[in-house]
Parts: sequence; C-alpha cells; structure tokens
Amino acid sequence: MFTPYDSEEWPARSLLGVLSPPARRELLGLGVETRFEPGEVLLTEGAHDRHVLVLLSGFAKVTATVENGETSLLAVRVGGDSIGEMAAMDGAPRSATVIACGQMTARVLQPGVLHGLLMRRPEVSVALAGIVADRLRWANRRRLDFRGYPAKVRLARLLVELATSYGRPTDGGVVVGCRLTQPEMAALTGAAETTIHKGLRELREGGLLETGYRSTVVRDLPRLKRLANLAPDGHDGPDGPQGTDGPKGPVGSKGSDGSKGSDGPKGPVGPKGSDGLKGPDGSRGPDGPRGTDGPQGLEG
Repeated sequence: MFTPYDSEEWPARSLLGVLSPPARRELLGLGVETRFEPGEVLLTEGAHDRHVLVLLSGFAKVTATVENGETSLLAVRVGGDSIGEMAAMDGAPRSATVIACGQMTARVLQPGVLHGLLMRRPEVSVALAGIVADRLRWANRRRLDFRGYPAKVRLARLLVELATSYGRPTDGGVVVGCRLTQPEMAALTGAAETTIHKGLRELREGGLLETGYRSTVVRDLPRLKRLANLAPDGHDGPDGPQGTDGPKGPVGSKGSDGSKGSDGPKGPVGPKGSDGLKGPDGSRGPDGPRGTDGPQGLEG
C-alpha cells in the first residue's frame, strides 16, 4: 500500500508542518486516534456534527454536490492537514464531503477540545487562521485561472501546486503523493476530461511528467513552472493571466500557450484577455479596447 506521507513527513505548509514541536506534541496528545479504510467517508456535506480531524497519514478528497446533482472535486488533503475546522468554529452544516483515498489515520477532536487548545496555544490559532487564508487564496486563484489561462496552462499550474505543497523530492524529480484521476484533474482545472488526457500526454512526451500506477512524478519542475506562467517562487509571472482567444493585433499576438487569438483588433501594446482581464498595469494600447475588470478575490 502506498501512502504519501508518514507521521514524520508532514508537508511544511500543513497544520502539523507549521507548528512548533511543543505545540505539535500537545495537539497530537488530544482527541482519539482513528483509522479509516479506503472509500470511507470522514465528513458528510450538510451534516451538523462539529468535530475536527487532524490527518496523520494518507490522503483524502474533498467533494461537493453541485446544483445538477453531480459531484465535483474541490481539493485534496494529506497527512498533516486539518479538516472540518469551519463547522467547529461557526456551527454551520458541513460544506463538503471528505472521503479517504487508501488507508488513513487521524486524530478526532471534539469542538470543545479544539477551542481549549486555541485558548492555551495562540500559536495554533494563528497557524489555523493562516491555513484557512491559504485555502481561500487557492480557491480565488482557481477562479482567476478559469478566466485567464487555457486548459493546458491550468493543468500545469495544478501540478505545480500539488508538487510544491504535497510533493516529496526523489531522484530526478518530485513525487506527487496524492494520485488524482483524469476526471478529478478535469474538475479541479475546469477542463474537459479529453483535454486533460491530451495535456498529460504532451507533458509526458515533453519530459516534464511521468505517470504510473498510483504515482505521478514531476521530472522538470522549473520548466513546468515556466509553462504554467509561474515565477520560480510559485507565484504568477510578470505578465499575469492571459487568455488564448483574446483579441489580437495586426500581427496576431499569441496567447499564453502559443496559440493565436481568433479575431478582434487591439492596439499595439493593448493587453489581451478572453474575458476582460486587464494587463499587469491595467493599461491599454492607444487604439485597442480595454477589457472590463476580471473577478477579484475576497481580499481584493
């Protein structure tokens, strides 16, 4: 059985990864350690329970039901992450379902236990607030990616995120511990499954990615970041998101994946974007129309 992390290898950006050793020891001494089998439901969307789980090993998928009744993958969580903290804090029904992928272990904390820890250890409160903020930023980035990048670039950005957040260095690359199916990657990137299949094939043929049974290895992370229009630190590159089908100038400006925009003239230096996203400085060319403001994150 493959598990992406054991109890000594929690990702640096996870709750257990960011806490100091004393705070981590106290947290791990609370609650009840519970084992979950593959496919077992850890949390159920709409339920009114309020306990929190701190994952120790394995990984889980977070899903939610959309209006047409279909289930969509929202995120993945691995050993070191917490899940269920929102219901513990505000008492609202669960906003998503969490399902174990492979065998997992977790500490189950009742809300009163968590609240007591947060009062005794402000460090844990700060860490938990930071993690919730990171997840909000992640959701906002997905919204902007859907509008600003073609599917292949969105796929590359997802793989970079998984590799940097949950990857483990190995000879010749980075192992992404949480194995996602092509339909799940399609859900996370807002692309068709056939598009994801084609994109993965092109990444393999280009030597950037290697996929096998229950494993994905990023072979060239710097080059994958460039394809994803990400700077070396993992943030957006200097040009920000660009659409591939946006207006082109007289010489046929290219989109971020190298394809040309379809119609519509623009000024010589006017920014492009398929859905009205502005250029990095919000400017437009002397003759080119400027798109309307794109969607903003909750933090602006």
